[in-house]
Amino acid sequence: MLNSTLEGRRKLYRVNPLHPLASDITSIVRKVAGIDTVIDRVVENLTGLEQVWICGDLARGVLSGSIDCILIGKELDADYISGLSVKVHKLIGKKVNTQVMTEIKDEMVSGSLLVWEMNTEE
Repeated sequence: MLNSTLEGRRKLYRVNPLHPLASDITSIVRKVAGIDTVIDRVVENLTGLEQVWICGDLARGVLSGSIDCILIGKELDADYISGLSVKVHKLIGKKVNTQVMTEIKDEMVSGSLLVWEMNTEE
């Protein structure tokens, strides 16, 4: 269900993406951390969005006053995202730092958590 690694004296846990309950566990973590609100707000009105990744402290399981996101998609409106980040900050009281990319770099995947992906099934 969870994978763990040692980082110094800390033991870090990550959801095993191959486990049948991975999506349920990720959903619980999203709700506890307050990022479910962020994702709902971002996904609702942002055309071209393909994936939302959480990185930084939150992806490592450390609660903090900010949420670091990587938004993957084509032709995403950076100004709109910036304004949305301010609105979400007012809503949940956490600063939202975003990076916009067309694809996530391989070296970033291991330190990040995929929390939303566009449903391509029709």
